[in-house]
Amino acid sequence: MKGKGSLDFGWVIVGVGFITLGLAYGVWYSFSVFFVAVLNEFGWSRSLAAGAFSLFAIVHGVTGPFVGGMVDRFGPRRVILVGSLLLGFGLALCSLTSAWWHYYLFFGIITATGVGTTGWVPNTTLIQQWFKTNRGLAIGIISSGIGVGILVCVPSVQHLINGVGWRMAYRIMALCIPVIVAAMALVFLRRSPQPISPRGTSIPEKEIIATAAEAPPILDEEWTSRSWTVRQALTTKQFRLLCIALPLGPFITQSILSHQVAFFVDQGVDTLLASYIVGIVGITSVGAKILWGTLSDRIGREITYTMGITCAICGMILLIVFSIYPYPALQYSYGILFGMGYAAVAALPAIITADFFEGRGYGGIFGTLMFLMGIGAASGTWLAGFLYDHLGSYVLVFIIMIACALLACLIIWVVAPRKIRNVPGKRHASPPSV
Repeated sequence: MKGKGSLDFGWVIVGVGFITLGLAYGVWYSFSVFFVAVLNEFGWSRSLAAGAFSLFAIVHGVTGPFVGGMVDRFGPRRVILVGSLLLGFGLALCSLTSAWWHYYLFFGIITATGVGTTGWVPNTTLIQQWFKTNRGLAIGIISSGIGVGILVCVPSVQHLINGVGWRMAYRIMALCIPVIVAAMALVFLRRSPQPISPRGTSIPEKEIIATAAEAPPILDEEWTSRSWTVRQALTTKQFRLLCIALPLGPFITQSILSHQVAFFVDQGVDTLLASYIVGIVGITSVGAKILWGTLSDRIGREITYTMGITCAICGMILLIVFSIYPYPALQYSYGILFGMGYAAVAALPAIITADFFEGRGYGGIFGTLMFLMGIGAASGTWLAGFLYDHLGSYVLVFIIMIACALLACLIIWVVAPRKIRNVPGKRHASPPSV
């Protein structure tokens, strides 16, 4: 059987990833409250201010392939340590902003590089190395840390802004977040990750047999037997379709999440209350990410993704209704439903990618997809601001995002990870007849 120490330490890695992602992406999602504060001080147009976040998302995505390569070469511990330093430096510089291009440089480039270097790619790479059978659950747990980050960081930052101003809020974040992330990397990431493949490893033979027995049944032996690289993945139809479907997720969610506080304030909602609605999105996504990850291990990735997309669409429909009839109950229902939808879009891409391309090249492959997802997030955020500046309303934004959500869901079914390997919950199902 697999050594108990190795199994237990895998869940320690999950805990580290949970906290690290919560802190790193707490910076990401705190933009929605800094967005309002910066607009009030400088009087920038929404498209200009949102452009800083669009640049942030692009840079965060661009770092993906490079971070994946660095993780493969130098290990996640060193990469996360470097990222924590960049993150602290960028946040400290944000407090000195006095012109739009300062914010673009300090937040959109330096801070984004720090978040990318401490965020999704190194942490999901660790998980796919340590976990083979409970991968959906493990990734669901660490991604739920982002929800906790939204829940804790966004209202806390709003309180800081109200109490000491947005500049001091950035300085406090610059001190606290990098110190915690670096300390965890130094203490807990000393140990090498558990390999998932017996080839070229020193795992005892009994452990190899046990691991193989626990693995979900392979439905496409030829596919899974390959040691995938980024170059090889690019030649496949599945990867090319993922390059369309997965970026649509952040294109949708980031356009909503980055503008949601401004939307509610436009409807007469108090700024602090609007930040609490963001907190509802965050707390909902905590449990939802674990739920979706677990369900995807039981009923399959496509069905689970469809359920999440349905929740996101319902949440956006409620925003349209709220813009016409601003009943208080609608804003809270939105927070729950969109939090559920956001959770699926956030948690499942890493799992789906691992179903197709697990192994040593996963970091670079998922990093490449993260680059495209960053482009999607940047485009959605900018487009929402652009349309608002010209129309004075977010309604068309919501309609466009609903259409994109339906398209993303359709493509995931066409890509069909179910044809590569059974999820653990279907391990006894018979392979499809050829």
